[in-house]
Amino acid sequence: MDLWVLIVGLLMLVVALPVAGRRVLFLYRLIASGQPAPDRVENVTSKLGEAVRSQVVEVFGQKKLLKWSVPGAAHFFVFWAFVILGSVYLEAFGILFSRNEEWAIPVIGHWDLLGFAQDTIALLALAGIVTFAVIRLRNRPEELGRRSRFSGSHLGGAWVILAIIFNVIWTMFLFRGAAAA
Repeated sequence: MDLWVLIVGLLMLVVALPVAGRRVLFLYRLIASGQPAPDRVENVTSKLGEAVRSQVVEVFGQKKLLKWSVPGAAHFFVFWAFVILGSVYLEAFGILFSRNEEWAIPVIGHWDLLGFAQDTIALLALAGIVTFAVIRLRNRPEELGRRSRFSGSHLGGAWVILAIIFNVIWTMFLFRGAAAA
């Protein structure tokens, strides 16, 4: 049984890495296709501390999104879920490939505060994706036409993203439950 778990894990990794690598390559090519902007790089490097602080506030604080109240809060929770829940997947990979059920992230270990943050943000992200689903259902362009905030949008992709986020959350709870058992 243990060997099969390792084989399935490796097969999933063999499938996932090329998909992720292809996306990274696409994004790199997209960024590289833009016009050179040496003045932009010069402005950032001359004020590096200010640029880093600005990015931390905008990205990690989700400053602009939180101006939207309910959808902004939902985005905030989903963003932080991806940041925090990465530690769950790191732990799952460590357990899978070390074959040691007691494996823990080096330095962090089995820190109760991290476990609490993981569970809490997962529940908040679940509430966030439910919020997104309700917003999309209430603003369907098929019913509202041009009055819909999603008029002209590609909603199929949005539903796929919500399904992927949901899968990240339920698999995290599945892993946590299996680890506890």
